[in-house]
Amino acid sequence: MNKAAIKNIAFILLLVIAVFSLARYVSELKLRFSLQNSLLQAQGEVAQLSQEKQNLLQELRKEKGLKEQLAQENRTLKGYLKAAKNRISRFFRENEQLKAGKRRSPALNKEGNRGYLLKDGKPTMKTRIEVIPVP
Repeated sequence: MNKAAIKNIAFILLLVIAVFSLARYVSELKLRFSLQNSLLQAQGEVAQLSQEKQNLLQELRKEKGLKEQLAQENRTLKGYLKAAKNRISRFFRENEQLKAGKRRSPALNKEGNRGYLLKDGKPTMKTRIEVIPVP
């Protein structure tokens, strides 16, 4: 073979290698851009999820505060309820005592108190009440 043919074969071989390398480079470049786009999308999603996490944490703190406030109000209302139950039971006891006192002095109920002020079922003093009609 002569030198010109060897040069031509070497040139063709180098040209094929260059075309193949160029095709491979373009393929790798497309893959790189695709990966960069995927990375940017993932970073955007991470930022969005971080923001959503912050919002949820803030809402959670607010809900915890509200829960504590409601628990405090609940404790206060339970205290009021207990006090009201005590008052009601005291009123019932007093009512029963008054009913028992009424039963013990039937003469007083039949006659009326005749103007006496009573203390412990006994007259303390006589009081006169006068009613004057308006003309």
